[in-house]
Amino acid sequence: MTQIESVDPYQIPFFFDFMLFLKRLKDKPIKRTKTGAISLSDIPDLINHEFKEQEQLDEYRHFGWRIHRADEFQFLQQIQFIAEVMFLTYKRKGLLLLSKNGQGFLSKLGSLYQFREMVLHYYYRFNWGYFFYYGKILRGKNLAQVLQQHQNLIWKALLLKGDNWSDYKLFCQFLYIRLHLEEYFPGESERDLEREIERALFSYNLCRFGLVELEEKRSQSKYDKEIIRFRSTPLGIYIFDKAVNESYL
Repeated sequence: MTQIESVDPYQIPFFFDFMLFLKRLKDKPIKRTKTGAISLSDIPDLINHEFKEQEQLDEYRHFGWRIHRADEFQFLQQIQFIAEVMFLTYKRKGLLLLSKNGQGFLSKLGSLYQFREMVLHYYYRFNWGYFFYYGKILRGKNLAQVLQQHQNLIWKALLLKGDNWSDYKLFCQFLYIRLHLEEYFPGESERDLEREIERALFSYNLCRFGLVELEEKRSQSKYDKEIIRFRSTPLGIYIFDKAVNESYL
């Protein structure tokens, strides 16, 4: 058995929740609002019990916040949108339902293949800029969209490193130089660059999919962390290789 064959993608909270979302749709449709979002009444039942992605919920509990809109939970939106671009779901009369493609996805594919399809569809079929609300928009693109446009350069660089550690500051400088990001960060500090790349590339992508392992420095609050270095996980190396060498979407 190869190293990647011994990896269980269900250990990644986002993938676990993605599959749980589809299985829930198989058993019971989810109500949608007029804007297409998951109905607020269905959110507690979806995320408060079996979902593994609990960090944002913990933050809400910590501060005593109430849920007002579905888009407050970006991981749930991300699950919904990825399922849509994969044609695993369909909409009918205010409901979100599992499609025939979705039924086949659940019943006929192995977990590693399911995981690969989920990530690659996000890479090539979804607009990364949707969840990135920061910084400048130049020539119609924000930073996340620029990174998506040049993602193969990033995956090749990470493949070259294998499972060795990369200094995060140096990695950000590499992207700054190779992608000519000076227009997005004129006269701003290196820390600004590092924060924006963390938001655009790591938070809703590499970290969420379990493709990298981080070494972080915590500040006074557990919600304020700084990446020191990172390295690719076996799943990360597997996905980067598929994205670079076998992309077919």
